[in-house]
Amino acid sequence: NIRISTGLDTSNQKPGIVIMGTHHAREHLSTEMPLLLAKYLVENYANDPRIHGFLETREIHIIPMVNPDGVEYDISSGSYKSWRKNRRPNSNGTYGVDLNRNYGYQWGTGGSSTNPNSDVYMGPTPFSEPETMAIKNFVESRENINVLLSVHTFSELILYPWGHSYDSIANQRDMLVHKTMAEKMATWNRYTPEQASDLYIASGDTTDWAYGEHGIVSFTFELDPKSIWNGGFYPGQSIINSVFQKNLPAFLYLIEYSDNPYRTIESKSSQIGFKTELF
Repeated sequence: NIRISTGLDTSNQKPGIVIMGTHHAREHLSTEMPLLLAKYLVENYANDPRIHGFLETREIHIIPMVNPDGVEYDISSGSYKSWRKNRRPNSNGTYGVDLNRNYGYQWGTGGSSTNPNSDVYMGPTPFSEPETMAIKNFVESRENINVLLSVHTFSELILYPWGHSYDSIANQRDMLVHKTMAEKMATWNRYTPEQASDLYIASGDTTDWAYGEHGIVSFTFELDPKSIWNGGFYPGQSIINSVFQKNLPAFLYLIEYSDNPYRTIESKSSQIGFKTELF
């Protein structure tokens, strides 16, 4: 974890955001985005009043690579293996659990597999993997985290809960926050904003757990390219900077509203009869 903030106080006094990459080994571009964001924040702290204000008033947590063992395996031979999972030795001689099916909220309810051979193998139990347990412990030890972003590739999408169900978020205010923020971010990166299950059903994923268990406003970005025909998981390093630049306004928007995401819907809430509380 890279903690970006001012001061040495880690007592959760400032509101926080977590931005993480590379749950899936072959999605290397999702490592680069959090790292470039960390670099951008540090380099612009002194000369950009907006960034200065963010670091004075918020804690920004960057976890660039959730799945280092899987990443190392994917690149180890000099040619990519299109490996997705971690490298857990399974009982049948295969390897790997899909870390984005191993979180505990609605684990194993659909869009995952009990077969260790599967690319979406959910693991023997919720949080069976050291990687997902580390994320769980990290988030649950910081009560100030209000926003979470999990970066993936590819398809150019902004996804929000639920993934395990076609049902919408039942709390209308929470649904409005997710939808409003996703649509706003899409005006910058031109990705498609949608509920995660509109893509496909997937249970045990990061954002369903973060919102379902902890009420954290949570998003998944599926980065460029649009399709396998444009490079898929391996689009080449030449696009790294352009993808970062098109997503930077969305990253900064998430940081800006990590003090209170419900500020994004104050006017809308009053129009449809919600009382918006500031906290």
